Amino acid sequence: MIDLNAMMLFARVVEAQSYTRAAREMGIPKSTISRKISQIEEQLGVRLLQRNSRSLSLTELGAQVYENCVNILHEMESVQATIENSRQDVSGALKVVVPISFNQDAIATLCAGFLKKYPGVELNLQFSDGNIDLIGRGYDIAVMFGPLTNSDLVARLLFERPMVLVASPAYVRAQGRPDSPQALAQHQGILLGGHNAAAIWPLGTGKQKSLISFKAKVCANSASAVKQMAQAGLGIAMMTEAQCRRELKNGELVQLLRDYPIEPLKAYGLYSSRYQLAPKISVFLDYFAKHIDNHESQPLLRLAAVRPVT
Repeated sequence: MIDLNAMMLFARVVEAQSYTRAAREMGIPKSTISRKISQIEEQLGVRLLQRNSRSLSLTELGAQVYENCVNILHEMESVQATIENSRQDVSGALKVVVPISFNQDAIATLCAGFLKKYPGVELNLQFSDGNIDLIGRGYDIAVMFGPLTNSDLVARLLFERPMVLVASPAYVRAQGRPDSPQALAQHQGILLGGHNAAAIWPLGTGKQKSLISFKAKVCANSASAVKQMAQAGLGIAMMTEAQCRRELKNGELVQLLRDYPIEPLKAYGLYSSRYQLAPKISVFLDYFAKHIDNHESQPLLRLAAVRPVT
């Protein structure tokens, strides 16, 4: 296993652009740093740094490793902040906004459990549809689905759910089963979203992802309503596997295009600053991430964008 401390030394050298400067800043002998990085390169079987007497530069693979090291450092800082915050008093007003499409009973139950555990918190919970100006509206936390727009907000991944395309057996018998993503353009779809949502499904992952247009027979911002209309045979729907697991098992719905992957739905907790993370914010995000799985069979869907803070 690669020495995590050695990887952190590597990141510090890259940031300092010098072995000598990094050694001076960290109070570690230059020879120790050089030896540790050489050991990493031997373990990985690749060169991470190009170095001579005058310059220091990253190799292509070294740049990728450095990026991962920075992410690890940020996570370690976040863990440290969480531990330090847990030792402090968790109290005060906490304002949280959640998309309307979350199952409100499930969220209420989760928040009730949180308040019982942390009675010093005064929670202001709002459900909102559409773009959220987190700072402008005075929210401490916004729970949103990705992909997220670039902003100055910090995003913590709370959960992710596998997605599936489904339809009722009656719809498949009447309209046929699509044999490719492109065939979806000839089918009726049930769109989950607001009044201005586009009739598009993302299929594939990574660089292979493409946006597939379809004919929206009906649009609703309730995942529960979308499932019911799919069961009624009105068209094809995209939803989480957890949301329709029972219907797939008993045959009320059938999965379509099994061989074509769909990126999982990801939900994030957004807040304004990693380095000024109040105890009430960190413990709420921890509690949400830990306990939301208890409600994963509940409808939790709709993509909502976060307006960048400028």
